[in-house]
Amino acid sequence: MHYRNPHNSIRSLAHVFCLLFYGFLSGKSGEYPEISEINPGQFQFGQILIEKENREFSLPAICNQTSGLIEYALVHNQGKTHESLFCTPVNPKLIHATFLLLKENPQLEFFKLLENGGTNIAQIRTIQIFVEWEQNGTLCKEDLNSMIRNQYAQRMLSQNAFVFTGSKVIEGVYLAEEDGSIVAVYHDSRATLNSRDDESDSDDVWLPNPEKMPPKELPVTIRFQLPFTK
Repeated sequence: MHYRNPHNSIRSLAHVFCLLFYGFLSGKSGEYPEISEINPGQFQFGQILIEKENREFSLPAICNQTSGLIEYALVHNQGKTHESLFCTPVNPKLIHATFLLLKENPQLEFFKLLENGGTNIAQIRTIQIFVEWEQNGTLCKEDLNSMIRNQYAQRMLSQNAFVFTGSKVIEGVYLAEEDGSIVAVYHDSRATLNSRDDESDSDDVWLPNPEKMPPKELPVTIRFQLPFTK
């Protein structure tokens, strides 16, 4: 069911944005999910559930990897699943679109700050990510950073590590869509989100933390919490 409530501007914004976003990437408007208000302030955007007032959204995923080196926390089902904790059927550009619908802009200076030695990177806006699942009748919830372990420093990925960087667009191609890379632990300018941890410049230090991980192939929900302050 769709509503034409002037107070629910997110729907009309979605139509305008999607036309621009998809048109820019593909040269035509193409098809994109409709936004439906399923409860007051709660919207369905394809497989993404948006909580407008809470500035958060969630999507379905599967626990993909519980051992071995990782470079990603989340990828598309057709992405680099052999290097990622979780995979999802949701396309990266829809995730990017959802950030923009909630008026969260990509931190385009992220990689430039890294090139300059990481100066001031601690002040950059971050996104909290949680993983939720049900196991033996119990609802479990963990910070994504607690699921990622540095095998040499014997510590977890730093808190507030994830940054909405946006992916590169080359000749109208959104590269995260091409690669399926959504949340990178090892720096990847083609991914939609990246980690600002001091050791995310290395691709051989990050492992799943077995104490926090759900069983492999278990369905989970990935929840993105956006900051409230500008």
